[in-house]
Amino acid sequence: MKRYLALLIALLLAALMLSACNDSAPDSTDTTIPTETSAPETDPLPTDIDLIKDGVAQYTIVRGDDADSITTKAASLLLQSLGQYTGVVPQLSTDWIRKGEEHDASTYEILVGSTNYKESAQALEGVPYGDYVIKKIGNKLVVNAWSPNALNSAIASLVDEMTKSAAEGSFSLSPDAQKTATAIQSLNALPVYADSAPSTIYRLDDNDYLFLFQEATPDRYDTYCRALSESGFSLYTQNDITDNRFSTYTNADSIVNVGYYAYEKTIRLVIEPRTILPVLEAENTYTATQAPEFVFFGLYAGPDYGGGQSMLWQLADGSYIVVDGGYNLADHATQLYLHMRKNAPDPNNITIAAWILTHAHGDHHGAFLQFCKLYTNRVKIEMFVGNFPSGEIRKAGGITDGMSASKITSYMTENFPGVPLLKARVGQKLHIRDAEVEILYTHDSFAPRDLTYLNTASLIFAMNIGGQRFLITGDASQDACLITHSMYGDSLKSDYVQIAHHGAGVGSSSIFGLTSLYSSAQAPVVLWPASDRAYNSYRGNAHNAHALKLDSTKEIIVAGSRVFRVVLPYTPGTSGQTTILQ
Repeated sequence: MKRYLALLIALLLAALMLSACNDSAPDSTDTTIPTETSAPETDPLPTDIDLIKDGVAQYTIVRGDDADSITTKAASLLLQSLGQYTGVVPQLSTDWIRKGEEHDASTYEILVGSTNYKESAQALEGVPYGDYVIKKIGNKLVVNAWSPNALNSAIASLVDEMTKSAAEGSFSLSPDAQKTATAIQSLNALPVYADSAPSTIYRLDDNDYLFLFQEATPDRYDTYCRALSESGFSLYTQNDITDNRFSTYTNADSIVNVGYYAYEKTIRLVIEPRTILPVLEAENTYTATQAPEFVFFGLYAGPDYGGGQSMLWQLADGSYIVVDGGYNLADHATQLYLHMRKNAPDPNNITIAAWILTHAHGDHHGAFLQFCKLYTNRVKIEMFVGNFPSGEIRKAGGITDGMSASKITSYMTENFPGVPLLKARVGQKLHIRDAEVEILYTHDSFAPRDLTYLNTASLIFAMNIGGQRFLITGDASQDACLITHSMYGDSLKSDYVQIAHHGAGVGSSSIFGLTSLYSSAQAPVVLWPASDRAYNSYRGNAHNAHALKLDSTKEIIVAGSRVFRVVLPYTPGTSGQTTILQ
């Protein structure tokens, strides 16, 4: 009886509860039975992953079909290491699939670097730029990083695990080995760019990295600059050239040069350790004692073709800016020194405010090496300026000519200790007494393409002094000139333009970059760093003929074996010196 009574009470309670529900929603016709809300999904705790078991590879290694050389080598190293430590070599594949198909989520694969698998991108979500990830997502073990060099650290971590626990025919990855870890600490100071992942993080030098962001806009540039400020960086300086925008930010440890490149709609960011910074205009103090002068040295005695380039500007306070200097010949260094000594306000206190080396070919920087041997204790140098490709970049591009960056910088530090090297970055303005040097191109703008031709690493810059503008191209290649013209167009207009690479070949069958640059410069004075013989030989080349036939061209100054010296500002044809007039 009591059992029936309890059942009756239960039915009555249920009826009351149902009535209450109907009273609260009298118009409801929803008869869906509510289900219990599940707890939010969380990543499962890592467990051992059997990569090699019972003498059989359980996973296939996969890299991107278009992976760069570092990622390709990383995947191969993982394959070889598994074979070395277990005796079992897995299969190696790429992420290529036919259009419209999707990757099979059920297969067991190790994804190395960025691939078109969704898991590769998922693994990097929220991960700082200097870190790498080793993480299991579904049936995929993702080994990824923002930069190829951090990816190498991830592979090194895996190989280290193999040395600890791999055995013949077996290797299980422990939970501790599945991790996010820092490989490049300096990169973690950068805020993550919210609009997209970088298409590449490219190592320019041991501690210098280039970030390239595609599909950028000026608004996205502004947004990222604000993010830098909010992340503890301070704005040092900024510069707009036509639609291109450049800013330099600093913190206690790093310098960040960030630029919006309008022609390719990218943001290029370079982070490097904090060293010397360009002097700000407000801090550029000096006492003018004379009108500035320009000197163009002839290096070519006799019938030799020669290459080489040596330019000198004497500033309003009597100090100098040297560009290149010529061959690794004592005569070239001596010619430079004797001219400075003769014209310096105090011949016993010669000051070179800046020595700019356009690139690492011996006919340009060689005279500096001789200068180090002969005149180290006779001049004061305030700074060097250059941007030389690292040994890693040279090796990747197969470059064997010219001098390495490390050797050039060692000459600087050994012979002029304490004199800083300012690494030229695109968009910088260098305020040097009454001269303003604006860096327009470095090989940073060509990266991440392989640098296979050293002249593509030549600086291109403009110098404003004495009310006139010089456009200096060094040995710039077709590619370098094309990028420069594409970025700046008619804003390249100058009073002087230097013929690139002495008028010789420019590393490409195309000459559009050079002819466009010369047309935009519209320079009345053409500076030709070559012998008379080379001038007569090269003047008919299409890119040179184009420059000579421009309506703007009024005077051609061929270096030859003469020294061309004028006070600025200079009117073409009034020097009284041997030049070529049209």
